Amino acid sequence: MTIRIRRYRDSDRKAVLAAFRTNVPDHFPPSEEAWLRSCLDEPDGPLFVVVRDGELVGFGGYELSAFYDLATLVFGLVRADCHGTGVGRALLEYRLLHMAKRKLRPRWVTVDTHPHTAGFFRSCGFEEIARWPGGYRSGRDRVDLRFELSDAAVAALRERADEGTEKRAD
Repeated sequence: MTIRIRRYRDSDRKAVLAAFRTNVPDHFPPSEEAWLRSCLDEPDGPLFVVVRDGELVGFGGYELSAFYDLATLVFGLVRADCHGTGVGRALLEYRLLHMAKRKLRPRWVTVDTHPHTAGFFRSCGFEEIARWPGGYRSGRDRVDLRFELSDAAVAALRERADEGTEKRAD
């Protein structure tokens, strides 16, 4: 499987919304589509898509705080039929490396998610920092996690990215 990650374009909107809907209600409540639409209309940071065999299969971005040494992951969704294929991990690592190249690289990267996806982030090196029963307006529980974007973490991410590039080149 060869994937390509690139910046989001307005022409991707329909496919992003379709990918989101494949994750409703298991991973997102329907009410979060309004937030996704607003994120697409007025992004607060860079947004990216994952394309595999000409089809959009993932979407996510991040926001940088103007006041804190902090970035926040925004969305990070993979079309439901592509779960477990490595697309989500590739998108996450791409976003972390993109942040690492910023002039003002954040020290901490945070994400809030549901308990059933928190394990994915823990397996990628994030640590759980809070749990909020009923923490979303939808009534779902919320888990907050963070990742330290240290020099050692960035080096490990780059090494993984280089290994992935070699595998795709074969």
